[in-house]
Amino acid sequence: MTCQLTPIYLCIIIGLVLVKAITIQQTTLCTGPHCEAQAKEYLDHTYEAAASQEYNKVVLADWDYNTDVLNKTAEDNSKKANIALAEFILKEYEDNIKQYDWESFSDSSSVKRQLKFLNGIGTAALKGEDLEKYNNVLADMNKIYATATVCPFDDQTCEDEKRLPLEPDLEHIIATSTNYDELTYIWKGWRESSGKKVRELYSEYVNYGNKAALANGYPNLGQFWIRTYESKTFQDDIEKLWLDVKDLYEELHAYVRFRLIAKFPANVVDGEPIPASVLGNMWAQSWDNIFPDVVPFPDAPIFDVTPALKKRFNQTHEGISQIFEVANEFFVSLGLEDMAMSYGPKAMIIRPEDKEVLCHASAWDFYNGYDYRIKMCTSVNMEDFITVHHELGHIQYFLNYRNLPIACREGANPGFHEAIGDVVALSVATPKHMIKLGYLEGTPPSKESTINYLMKMALDKIAFLPFGYLIDAYRWKIFDGTIPTTQYTYDWIKMRSDYQGIVPPVIRSEDDFDAGAKFHVPGNTPYIRYFVSFILQFQIHQALCLEAGQYEKGNASLPLHECDIYQNAAAGKKFK
Repeated sequence: MTCQLTPIYLCIIIGLVLVKAITIQQTTLCTGPHCEAQAKEYLDHTYEAAASQEYNKVVLADWDYNTDVLNKTAEDNSKKANIALAEFILKEYEDNIKQYDWESFSDSSSVKRQLKFLNGIGTAALKGEDLEKYNNVLADMNKIYATATVCPFDDQTCEDEKRLPLEPDLEHIIATSTNYDELTYIWKGWRESSGKKVRELYSEYVNYGNKAALANGYPNLGQFWIRTYESKTFQDDIEKLWLDVKDLYEELHAYVRFRLIAKFPANVVDGEPIPASVLGNMWAQSWDNIFPDVVPFPDAPIFDVTPALKKRFNQTHEGISQIFEVANEFFVSLGLEDMAMSYGPKAMIIRPEDKEVLCHASAWDFYNGYDYRIKMCTSVNMEDFITVHHELGHIQYFLNYRNLPIACREGANPGFHEAIGDVVALSVATPKHMIKLGYLEGTPPSKESTINYLMKMALDKIAFLPFGYLIDAYRWKIFDGTIPTTQYTYDWIKMRSDYQGIVPPVIRSEDDFDAGAKFHVPGNTPYIRYFVSFILQFQIHQALCLEAGQYEKGNASLPLHECDIYQNAAAGKKFK
């Protein structure tokens, strides 16, 4: 594996990337073979151990806070650890890293690539009070998101103990309710409790983020983010990719709108954008929950193994652990590494009853070569069953690059890391695989049931594409000043309508901040990685299926949508 990039990790842009650093007084740089050998000695025997220790400290502190967000001690420790890491990065840069003329070093040397990354110091460029305020803003936004709740529709002035969290309650209502007024109420309530409350904080965050980007030699935070793709034409390339798939999305959108008119005739109008509350997902990013309403052939078998999963696994820590074991066995069957440690005693795989946590599913690398954990409020359903495989895909990638230098422990780019997780999910989500596991009856699929399955896949993968692009396309414009703070809502609604063909179900104002109701926005996590991954994952899946002998272009008996690489050693070897 070649040395790759290290992007933003765990909500704090500490960044160890790219050549442009904070403005410094020009000095004579150390150059030539002697300096390259000296730099290698420093990186291998001094920086590596010290940086691993500092990163381990910050991830431990962030884990404690993310799994107990109302614990003031954990919050303070997380802030202190992140500040300490930033100070470490700045000190190492000033005392050691900046002295080397890394561009003169050998192209074949990992030293050159490591120093390229380490010559950018991210938000470590924010010194003193600015760094502290930046970390406070991030912590406050995350706390608001993690603790946001909404009263039930039938008890809208409820006591605090009756308020519903996002996972699993509000997401379940959005996914299953057929009451338009209830859907609208829950949709609005979540945004009132989350996005609206972070709007002013987000403006502060943008200011600090842009200030750090400028100190690193980038015009704004958006440009700093996309540096990890190492392409001067990245934004243009992404726009072209979107235009390539736009027609397919628009066909799906038109079909779904047509079918939803029958369900909500007074609210969904032919030729108009779809109300965002009726698509089965809190953010309308994936539409597979409305599959029963839009299924092409209702009388043919409908692909949903949730009932079978509920019969097999109970909603307890033991039951959820068994789901993770099934997912882990998929990877082991390919000849890949066992990941049992990632869902063991140190992990959080079910929502605790005694504390508030940030439920958003994530995989964690603790930078010591042996501690890896999943954080997820897992429910027994098909969606989470597939998500478990996705998160374990991240863990598998961590394990495969754990012996690289710390500056190189990441995917080829952030989108590639996400794609690796989803590649396995593409096999898992097939009826063929579910039959192997005994969650579906082993009858050959009919033409109608196959079309139903492909429609369900489209509601997940195709429906997501404009949303995957939109989140960062919107933030890029905020970061570069195209969208002023006075137009956060106006431009969000306009871009959502233009890209997704979706509108809010109720009137919005500039007091609102609906984009902030999505975890990755207050969570300071770039999102274009998911758009990239939704393109890459099918390319990787196709290559693995060819290797496994389960796909052949033009051969109707070996279609890509029936490929399942489970237990295929050849595919596993190529995957690794």
